[in-house]
Amino acid sequence: MDTQSRIKLSGKEFFILTGIARAEAVIGLEDPFRGTLSEEMPFEIARVEQALQAKGWIHTDQGEPVLARELLEYIELCSRTLFTIHIKAMEAGGVWRERFLYFSSSLVVQAEIAEEGGERIYLLDQLGSPSTAWMKVMSYMEPAQRVNRNTGQLTLPGGWLEQWMSRERMDTDPKEHLLANGCPEAVASELAQAVQAPERYASFTVYYRKGRDWRIEGIRLLRGRESHWLVRGEGNRDQLRGVSAAEIIRELGSVIERVK
Repeated sequence: MDTQSRIKLSGKEFFILTGIARAEAVIGLEDPFRGTLSEEMPFEIARVEQALQAKGWIHTDQGEPVLARELLEYIELCSRTLFTIHIKAMEAGGVWRERFLYFSSSLVVQAEIAEEGGERIYLLDQLGSPSTAWMKVMSYMEPAQRVNRNTGQLTLPGGWLEQWMSRERMDTDPKEHLLANGCPEAVASELAQAVQAPERYASFTVYYRKGRDWRIEGIRLLRGRESHWLVRGEGNRDQLRGVSAAEIIRELGSVIERVK
């Protein structure tokens, strides 16, 4: 499906549609009615349903809202999937892009997150079969060949990596901290460069539903000019190591194996 034929929904519209589909939980769908008074809810829901009906996304059957055929497969898949991938990536210029991929055995629906007027917007489209969608995942994560030094396992306090990248932690120099903790000069220089001038930083999180519970596994990838780093949270610490493009591809597959 091309960009022009994406289905564009507000958070409230997406929430109401998944409610019509009797979804128990949809990963990535925040409650847009949080803070709405209970006595206001019936009127707010009626207003959103009227807007959906005007757009042709729902109609009524014996007084009950029913999903339009064009939307049925999308919403039912998002509402009933057992397997969801969440990718959030910081691209060039510090721009963040976020998407959720909802899998069935034969089809994957993507919800890309946008913002309009301070409101969260969901852009739904089909990515095709799971194997086709996996190729999309690879393109989103953008593994690129870099020098793969034998860095060993490095440890940082949780959150420091992001704070260094956002310039929130100015009291500690990345390279000096790494050197003080026994990191070799060449490795410390490459990681500090990646942190201070990241080409890309992305998180890859997998949600797998088992009964009524969700299993969650994930990794993060940091790419600098000269190096690629895999980041895994362990409690209140982050474990980092330098990786090649081939290792990144294997690690993404391993996340899926672990979550199941």
